[in-house]
Amino acid sequence: MIREYYDRVWAEKLALPHYQTVEARWRSRWDFAVERIARGSKVLDMACGDCVLGEMLARDKGCEVLGLDVSDYGRAMAAKRGVKTLLCDISQDRFPVGDGEFDCVTALCCLEHIFDPGHALREATRTLRPGGRIFVTLPNAVNLRFRLAMLRGELSKDLLHQNDGEGLHIRFFNYEGDFERLVAREAPSLRLVEKIPALKNPKKYGSLARQVLESVVHAWPNLFAEYSHFVFEVTCP
Repeated sequence: MIREYYDRVWAEKLALPHYQTVEARWRSRWDFAVERIARGSKVLDMACGDCVLGEMLARDKGCEVLGLDVSDYGRAMAAKRGVKTLLCDISQDRFPVGDGEFDCVTALCCLEHIFDPGHALREATRTLRPGGRIFVTLPNAVNLRFRLAMLRGELSKDLLHQNDGEGLHIRFFNYEGDFERLVAREAPSLRLVEKIPALKNPKKYGSLARQVLESVVHAWPNLFAEYSHFVFEVTCP
């Protein structure tokens, strides 16, 4: 059932006019990961979808990328980008790879979609070499826009991820520490080494507006950040 659901989601999403180019669908999570992953790394991309990130890492950083996704449709689109993928429901399956195979794992805007993000994080940790890193991006569920909607008696469609072509959000985290308290502690060998509040797409703003907004986001992240970016490192086998 989950596979069929995400097959439909990806088919709808990739048919939308604003998903026809990578530039039109740009998100800061891609810059966050690409900037921090070392050239030539072996990368496991969790819930990879059509593998825009994997294609970037292979092309721009010379990385060897393997994607995991539950959607056959998404994986077929990833193949067109030249990225190898394997079928996997990251919420419950054992990842179909060996222990310690990868330098990095990416989990960008996927853990909020699944029932058991702790399982996914533990499996990601298992696949990493000592010193390997996991890159996580999560929406900040308590930013000002969502709070104002609730004051009006509404649940934002962006909070729930109910717009056309979007898979539903079923887990919600603030910037202040929900993810660390509720999920990351289930993988005790991970150490948080970096945490960054961010806008979803700073490129859509002019330079002055972007500078002002980013200053506000860093000053009051729990109120204004749209994304929480995390870097975790494996501290022991």
